[in-house]
Amino acid sequence: MLHLRPSDYRVMPWKDGGGSTTEIAIEPAGASLAEPFLWRVSSARVEASGPFSHFPGRARLLTLLEGSGLILDIEGQGRLRLKHPGQVVAFAGEATVNAALIQGPCVDFGVISDPSRVRVTLEWLNLSTAATAISLAPTTLLFAPWGPVRVDPLAVELEPRDCLWLGNTPAATEAPGASLGVRATMGTTPLVLVSIWPL
Repeated sequence: MLHLRPSDYRVMPWKDGGGSTTEIAIEPAGASLAEPFLWRVSSARVEASGPFSHFPGRARLLTLLEGSGLILDIEGQGRLRLKHPGQVVAFAGEATVNAALIQGPCVDFGVISDPSRVRVTLEWLNLSTAATAISLAPTTLLFAPWGPVRVDPLAVELEPRDCLWLGNTPAATEAPGASLGVRATMGTTPLVLVSIWPL
């Protein structure tokens, strides 16, 4: 189990100046994008309309965290509006993608993975103070965009933009198929759930 905080993340400005990407976690840890990484979880602040980077041979999943969203023109899929938190868009990393801001800057959350080696799902959970049960994949990441979120029986509290990376230790509470309870410590709050299975 790794409890990651914003100070642990790597922030990378885009070459074209249209925004920046915050790398939350990557496997193997510390890998660069030029290496054959297995998966990468990140959040990007999009400041201007423009093209997405190409990641040949990778699969991409994207959802919206903040702002009015994007109009995505995706090669082979047409035009899609990414404007609601919880909406997930999937596309190939090699596809040509042009993004237009709907109204001002926005923040997205995405996963890039090697589809020949792993299967990945991305889910948006709306939590209340009553526990929601989740079943763990071999690798599971819990990202709290706004926090705070309580994770039991691990007794972990995620503050805003914290991430819990589970599955890198053999603890029984983190074994694939084990169930955790996640809840907002007050009111309601979202949680982004990334589940990763090896092929």
